[in-house]
Amino acid sequence: METFQQDIGHFNPNNPFAGDEKNPVQFYMGVVPDPAATEASGRPCHKDVEFVRIFNTKDNIIERPIRDTDTQRWPRQYAAWKNTGESIPGGVGTRLENWAQVTRAQAEDLKYFKLFTVEQLADYPDSSAVGIMDFQRLKTLAKAYVETAAGEKPLLKMQMENEALQGQVAELNSEVKRINKLLEKLTAQAA
Repeated sequence: METFQQDIGHFNPNNPFAGDEKNPVQFYMGVVPDPAATEASGRPCHKDVEFVRIFNTKDNIIERPIRDTDTQRWPRQYAAWKNTGESIPGGVGTRLENWAQVTRAQAEDLKYFKLFTVEQLADYPDSSAVGIMDFQRLKTLAKAYVETAAGEKPLLKMQMENEALQGQVAELNSEVKRINKLLEKLTAQAA
């Protein structure tokens, strides 16, 4: 019983998909045959369908039309794809090729291991890292980057709110100037 408990220790009954958000996935539009339209038209017809590409390991990649459970398993990645029309395998994160800590060649090499973002690199299990040059150093840098970014979220939020308020103040100042000019004209006409 104790062994069984250890084997299912990661299972969360409140969220059966807990941990799946770390799996690299890519959403995209694919094409499937449309039997009804084919029969009606007498020629081969196809339709666009949302697909998911799931990278279980470097050699085990699943591609299929999405299911409702896929949008529950990877809600951030699906939302990012729907909002931008572009999907990074692994979903939301800092793309390795845009991270200054790795060279372009390293970023390309890491794609072989289905590592596309800094966040994926930070969470990548040591046991799967066989063959990745300088892995421990890169993983340490990635973890530090993710932790630093998480600590900066409140500051970024405050900066965005500040910029929004500055925009509102500029609009109000412009409106006050317009009203003052109207008052000057009315005062000049009344005199």
